[in-house]
Amino acid sequence: MSNNNPDNDPITRMATKKKASPFFQDSGRIPPQAVDFEEAVLGALMLEKNAVNDVIDVLSPESFYKDQHQKIYAVVHHLFGNSQPIDILTVTQELRNRGELEYVGGAYYISQLTNRIASAAQCGASCSYHSSKIYSKRAYPNFFGHDKNGLR
Repeated sequence: MSNNNPDNDPITRMATKKKASPFFQDSGRIPPQAVDFEEAVLGALMLEKNAVNDVIDVLSPESFYKDQHQKIYAVVHHLFGNSQPIDILTVTQELRNRGELEYVGGAYYISQLTNRIASAAQCGASCSYHSSKIYSKRAYPNFFGHDKNGLR
């Protein structure tokens, strides 16, 4: 007698399992994270229209540690790819259209991300700086005190 429960199917489990960095997959350790930097980058992207040009080739949704931030950046990436404006309203609306707005923290959380940036004049430099920190933590885990077995 076969069990038709998709949760028991190993292929389904593998496909739905959150993908960790290959470096940390087998160790069970937490990969390097820079949540404050992630919030600053996402906020800057929604405040400064040209900030996305600084990060679009450097970051991917998987560059972000928090799943909520991955989803927000995926929306930013989608809007950029479709030549649509990237701001609080368009990001919030696209998340709502995808049914992910409440999952990422709601419209209030999206608006709070922009508070991480003191002024629009700081957006470009801040976005570029913080995106490089996110990239570095994900690309060079040994540099930040991690090795294959986790924290040193």
